[in-house]
Amino acid sequence: MKMLDFLQKCIDYYFAFIPRKQPVQSTFENARLIAHRGAHDRNKHIVENTDAAFTQALLYKCWGIEFDIHETADHRLVVNHDPTLKRLWGQDVAIAELTFQELRRQVPQIPSLEEVVKRYGKRMHLFIELKAPFAAEAQLAKVLQPLTPCENYHLLSLDEAIFASLSQFPKQSLLLVAEHNNVKQFCELSLKNEYGGVLGHYLLMTKNILKQLQEGENQAVGVGMVDSKFSLYRELNRGVPWLFSNDVAKLSRCLKALKEPRK
Repeated sequence: MKMLDFLQKCIDYYFAFIPRKQPVQSTFENARLIAHRGAHDRNKHIVENTDAAFTQALLYKCWGIEFDIHETADHRLVVNHDPTLKRLWGQDVAIAELTFQELRRQVPQIPSLEEVVKRYGKRMHLFIELKAPFAAEAQLAKVLQPLTPCENYHLLSLDEAIFASLSQFPKQSLLLVAEHNNVKQFCELSLKNEYGGVLGHYLLMTKNILKQLQEGENQAVGVGMVDSKFSLYRELNRGVPWLFSNDVAKLSRCLKALKEPRK
């Protein structure tokens, strides 16, 4: 495990045990639960970024799903977090080196973006992360043509240069994903370039950053990974509507409990 991942898990554990005031109705009614890489679950053998994970997210009544895309050798866009098949599928080969049919034969569980759009595009909001280098705008625009930007999907990236290279998508549909060293910079970039908003770790999205974005024009805000009840309460109390989670089963139960009439 990388040191940064270890620190993040420690932070998540700490925040999971700090009691928070129960949110008022107006905040949790506006909550939008987003399954990060789908509702994956090792105990149920549901692998991230697969049709099974996305179907499960739908069953949990998630508002959206987040996933990453890569391009095959014959220019088909497919859904997988890593550029290779090694971590999840035990095959040390890059997606870019395989045609779609070769990939389908080797790992049939990996869906194409087109399949995800057809099955879920108007049932859940799609948050599609673009990885650098990205040179498949024409293919992406074609696959997303049946959907309406902002209404049905947003594009995400940790690399602002990707957004600067795009010409077929409205800027409002583009969301920057901030890391520990560029939150303020991305906030200013989003406001200056009229992008759709900024996403980031809940600890990095400070009160001042949230205030700056929320006071900006048409700026969306989302945080992750919100995986516990008290972390959920914290973000709802801060007025953050978009909640990315690796444990949407738990958060779905928490939101359901909040919405039930008190006895």
